[in-house]
Amino acid sequence: MRSQHFLKPVTSLALGALITSVAGSLSAQELPSITAQREGQRVVARAVEAAGGRAALQQLRWGKFELESQLGGGLGQGLRPESEVTLGAASRVTVRGAGSRTIYRTFNGDSLNFHYVRGGGEDWVHFAGNNTVATVDPLAAAALLDRATVSGSVLLDAIDRSETLRSLGTYEHGGVTLDVVTYSDMMGRQRTLYFDQDSGELIRVESLANHAQFGDITTSVLFTEYEEVEGARVAHTMLLRQGSVITAKTTVRSVRVDTTVDEALFEKPEDATDGPAVTAPATTTSRTLEIEELADGIFLIPNAANGYNAMFVQYGDDVLVLETPQTPQTSHDVIHAIRDRLPGSDVRWAVPTHHHFDHSGGLYGYIGHGTTIVTTEGNEQFVRDVAAAPRSIGQVDHAMRDDADVKIETFVSRRTFGDGARRVELIDVGPNPHVDEILVAYIPSIKTLLVADLYSFQGTVTPANANLLAFADRLEELDLDIETFIPVHGQRATAEQFWESIKLGREQQN
Repeated sequence: MRSQHFLKPVTSLALGALITSVAGSLSAQELPSITAQREGQRVVARAVEAAGGRAALQQLRWGKFELESQLGGGLGQGLRPESEVTLGAASRVTVRGAGSRTIYRTFNGDSLNFHYVRGGGEDWVHFAGNNTVATVDPLAAAALLDRATVSGSVLLDAIDRSETLRSLGTYEHGGVTLDVVTYSDMMGRQRTLYFDQDSGELIRVESLANHAQFGDITTSVLFTEYEEVEGARVAHTMLLRQGSVITAKTTVRSVRVDTTVDEALFEKPEDATDGPAVTAPATTTSRTLEIEELADGIFLIPNAANGYNAMFVQYGDDVLVLETPQTPQTSHDVIHAIRDRLPGSDVRWAVPTHHHFDHSGGLYGYIGHGTTIVTTEGNEQFVRDVAAAPRSIGQVDHAMRDDADVKIETFVSRRTFGDGARRVELIDVGPNPHVDEILVAYIPSIKTLLVADLYSFQGTVTPANANLLAFADRLEELDLDIETFIPVHGQRATAEQFWESIKLGREQQN
């Protein structure tokens, strides 16, 4: 017993001596993290001065930026999965704000096409587009803001969060020496900033992101063509990249300093759906989804994801899901909703209508669940690529998979599930100007067709565009008996409404 009592004070004395020794050595030399922080703050402070100083940048915090933006479809948005992304025609965009409060608007001519607001008291975000108003998750918010990132707003954001700044040293690229600094932005993303060591100008900002299809990717914005605006130097051309692919080019056309802000713009709409705070992490908690039974064993999910409808059909204990939109989280929501509605059943097959990211972003959720993916032959390798993509950012609900783990069934032109009243016919209606291979789901017993992108209905009949006209030509060849169209985007439409749109479009062509 004496030895046990004796050991305690000796151990405490030894620990105290060790702490004293370490503290003494730290007082003589800063911790590397403190040194990195101070160097990062120095680099950013120099960049702010090179941009005209903090006061000049601050007055632009509520400047109104008129932008011209050319958007590509993003990764995986071409005619085929392997197609290169091409930038579209220039459209007008206005952006106001920086930091926690932002207004982002896109226009089709003079008509407001898309309205996005972030901030307003508590952190929240919402958008209004396609006749919907809804909150959006942080990843979607970040993707929107990256399209119109202004150099000055990045510098102000870094200064506002200077305690997170860390220098990563220097980097040589193309004969230019770059100072590299990392920090955590207010949306929780770790961002890396590259500064020209000679001029101090911000050259590039990049962040790692979790892409629904392709897993871990780097998103970056390249800043060029600096010009003076109200005493501040602002980059007038921005190139947005996902990986190595340019997905947007934005040009600053004008800037107006105006500190008068209409606070009504930040009032959360009463009909906006609830969503996570803009700084909140992703969640695995499933949303409660509305399910409508169209006929015995045939179901519609009117809003499986914000603005995306889906369907499912029961075959005993097996379920066929039609459409795989948005994210793996959406897939988990759908799977849980189906299990609640049909206890003992399981999702055996899932069918993406086409490979575009917003319609196949949920694939990984089904792949992780062990569901068989049913698709056209041209998309097989794409599905394998989605399964094998590295995923380490954010919440990853399933172990990484390789292309040997994924269950895939492919077909050419047409495939049928079930028989009798629950018969479902999958039909490839491509090639179309929108995409080479795209499936529709026809259910003869209820004379209903599920269709994505080629036809959307918002309650008003409008003239058909080129994609829809090509689809109508294909439907006339198929000669299906259709009474109801269920677009993945929008509301159900009657055959009369569909063909009236085609009539108006054909008249415009002539």
